[in-house]
Amino acid sequence: MRFQHVQNAGDRIRQKIFLAFFIIFWVFPAVHPVSGSSSGTIRRDFYRLRQQCLQTLKDPRKLKSRSNVQALSRACLKFQREYPTTSYAARSLYLSGMLWEGLYRHTRYVADWNQALRSYGKVLALYPRSWLADDALFRSGELYMKLGLNLLALKDFEKLLERYPNSDLKSITKARIRLLTREKTTERSIQSSKPRVRFKGFRYWSNRKYARLVMDFTDKVDFRFKLKKTTHHTNLLLVFNKPVHSQKGHRTLYGKRGDYFRKASFHVSPHAPPVIRASFGAYAQCRVFTLLSPFRVVVDAVFQGGQGKICPERPPRRGAKDFTICLDPGHGGKDPGATGPHGIHEKDIVLRIARILRDKLIHQYGFKVIMTRNRDVYIPLEERVAFANSHGADLFISIHINASRNRRLQGISTFCLSNTSDRKSLRLAARENGIPLSKMSSVEKILNDMLFCEKYNESYQVAHVIHRELMRTVHHVNPYIRDLGVRFAPFYVLAGAKMPSILLELDFISNPYGEKRLEQKYYLNTLAQGIAEGILKTTQTIHIARNFN
Repeated sequence: MRFQHVQNAGDRIRQKIFLAFFIIFWVFPAVHPVSGSSSGTIRRDFYRLRQQCLQTLKDPRKLKSRSNVQALSRACLKFQREYPTTSYAARSLYLSGMLWEGLYRHTRYVADWNQALRSYGKVLALYPRSWLADDALFRSGELYMKLGLNLLALKDFEKLLERYPNSDLKSITKARIRLLTREKTTERSIQSSKPRVRFKGFRYWSNRKYARLVMDFTDKVDFRFKLKKTTHHTNLLLVFNKPVHSQKGHRTLYGKRGDYFRKASFHVSPHAPPVIRASFGAYAQCRVFTLLSPFRVVVDAVFQGGQGKICPERPPRRGAKDFTICLDPGHGGKDPGATGPHGIHEKDIVLRIARILRDKLIHQYGFKVIMTRNRDVYIPLEERVAFANSHGADLFISIHINASRNRRLQGISTFCLSNTSDRKSLRLAARENGIPLSKMSSVEKILNDMLFCEKYNESYQVAHVIHRELMRTVHHVNPYIRDLGVRFAPFYVLAGAKMPSILLELDFISNPYGEKRLEQKYYLNTLAQGIAEGILKTTQTIHIARNFN
């Protein structure tokens, strides 16, 4: 956002304010003495607690320790509950907010951000006349700004000026309000002066009998499409209902010139709606669907052979050398995936598992193996299945590590592409798809007509075989691992696969013990061995149709 560039100019001011808070806590004693014989004890207890909090705030190593922050925060809240009428109570709550805010700067966990916001809110709610109430309200506005919640931040800053007109933060608060108001006005002017939707360009993958064309847009746009088949070509026409502005896009080609994808073009006319024309080879069965966040239109074109059947109903049994397995290590590059309590990233663990699994499949069982990524690079979800389709893979396995707000959970689950009403599965699919949970209903509608069109039955059988062998192998080294079973969810990464496709969630990286296990090479080797044995048994017991290539 442009606001982030503007906000950088105020970093120095925020640092000075934060430093001023430290000075206030060091220099100023209690404003009102505590009556009673225990006032000296209460004072000593508070300043001992304050000293520990300030030492943690100054030391990055202590501030990164979640257990240390949690213990000090609990001590601050306990102090406030025991002595709610003293002048130290508001200060202890404010210290708790500073601790959680400091931890959030290191972890970037929304849960830590929320804890800081809650602590500052308690200061304002319980002690509105405290000399720290305006400071708590200001910190609350700053927290909202860090997440881009500018309207909520603006409300807090305006509330500060209204309730505390003589606050020492009056000038900096006015500056924040001017900044937020100017940014809001700028965004409105940009939206009104430029077209709402821009077409960014084409991305496509192709081989002799398959093509996937992806069209990227800056926002959602309604369209209708027409299909016209000739002897040598299959032409697709997309007509948009609203104005769409052209923007030079990045093009990527997988395959050779003259493959099943022929050409695509975008046309804008002042007297007609914008259109996209795409051309594929003859006898193409085309399926058009959309994906969200960001919005893109996907076209899958498959050679139908003029007979309506892509593969025989019951193929002959094949040996390992006849199978091509596509391994998809999830996430990568700018997308770290789930992160463990000690900073381990899902993208690194799944890549290590995929490499071990690849070597086992090739050297032990003689399979052909391809990987969507073999290094730390970001690959969009729609590219992963397109890569497998265009290379004629016979089995697609996407490898992931699960995560949960419940840090005690552990277990392994296997997923097939399908709609579901299970809230946990939807939440997981939303995280893997990179979209809010609120948009999952739209995703289910989008993918609904695709679920039973591809290799649904084969995927279901493959999932059960691989899951059973995987659990049997892992139970030997971790008898306490939970079997979460074969489940269903609408995953983007499985949409449009022309071969049996499954998604594995191997253990929980959010569990501290699970994270520790996933760092051990022996455990990763066990996981890979279980998947490899499941794949071998799959090829021996299930009649998997040869891919359409």
